[in-house]
Amino acid sequence: MNPDQLLRDTLREWSEETPAPVGPDLAGRALRRRSRRRTATVTAAAALALLAGGVAVPVVADARHGDSTPSVAAPRTDDVLAREDESPPRHLVAAGDLAVSAYRTGGTRENSGPYARFSYDWYLYDAGKRRYEKTSWGDVDVAPGMKRAAVLERTLPAPRVGILDLTTGKVVRWIPLDHEAGGVSWSPDGERLAVTTYSGYPDIEAAPADRDTLPGRTGYYVIDVASGNKRYRPLPASIEGRTDVRWSRDGTRLADPAPTHGPYLAWYDLQGRPARTPPYEGIGTSDAGRSPDGRYYATGDGRTGEVKEVRTRRTVGDGFTGAPLAWTGDDRLLRWEGCGDDCADDRYERLVLTDPAGRKAVPLTGWRAYEGRGMWEPVITRR
Repeated sequence: MNPDQLLRDTLREWSEETPAPVGPDLAGRALRRRSRRRTATVTAAAALALLAGGVAVPVVADARHGDSTPSVAAPRTDDVLAREDESPPRHLVAAGDLAVSAYRTGGTRENSGPYARFSYDWYLYDAGKRRYEKTSWGDVDVAPGMKRAAVLERTLPAPRVGILDLTTGKVVRWIPLDHEAGGVSWSPDGERLAVTTYSGYPDIEAAPADRDTLPGRTGYYVIDVASGNKRYRPLPASIEGRTDVRWSRDGTRLADPAPTHGPYLAWYDLQGRPARTPPYEGIGTSDAGRSPDGRYYATGDGRTGEVKEVRTRRTVGDGFTGAPLAWTGDDRLLRWEGCGDDCADDRYERLVLTDPAGRKAVPLTGWRAYEGRGMWEPVITRR
């Protein structure tokens, strides 16, 4: 299926099944919603011990065996820290080797001439205080292991990247940049950074007629954090607002979610040369990708998803409303769960832990709103 057909099918399915998200640039957001999601996909060498105070939610086994779906067990809950009544969460949310290490809230809209400018607040988990603390940073990503964060100063784009020690809360190093940055992302092994550069503030939108004058993305750096060595690759001018490059799950390639020409998604190797799409990544897939044992893979369009068997390509269980985010074990999937027929302004979707078939769901957070201060976007990190 080519990208144009995929886009048409996605929009048609939204209109037939459930109300589609409202707002400008619906088509672009349908294809690029994952550009702000960050999920580290390689297990970190060091792991943090579970903090006390989590809620282990019991799950009752399902006795239904009347279909061809493989038998699956309920997701284990002895290593789950659930905050079912908190949205955004105030205390650590975790399942297995995954944790919400940080999140951003809001998306306060300010109209500025032909543009709509959106501002956000970032919260980082403070292990000493055992809660998420509001920060003054303009962009944040947390390295696998949850010991360091990469930060950009509040006024974006920023002329340097900071390496923040999460134990002390102090920036231990600044990496200066020749091109100002609007987004930062750790590689899955926690050794490199992908830093996306912009000619102006990145979190803006404009009507189609005004997009030619929109400040846009200009390129990206790949930075070796230990040595400070930087490789910069310019990109053709982008007029799509924030379109951060992101890592492949194995850390060998980078994805451009909004190339100026060609397909809706382009891949490059670490030298900036065009590269093939990695297996189980790309358009029509999801952040979660393939399960660790290789038995399942998760697909999605940014708003709905399903899990399939790798061997047979059959769907396991039923499709669901909500995006798959990451696997924490061979048969446990962290994803968003939509509110179905019970939606309201402050009740849009929540984080859950499920089995592959989606029949056993352990709520991890309360419901988030679709927009405004009740909306929050997590950073999911391997601990």
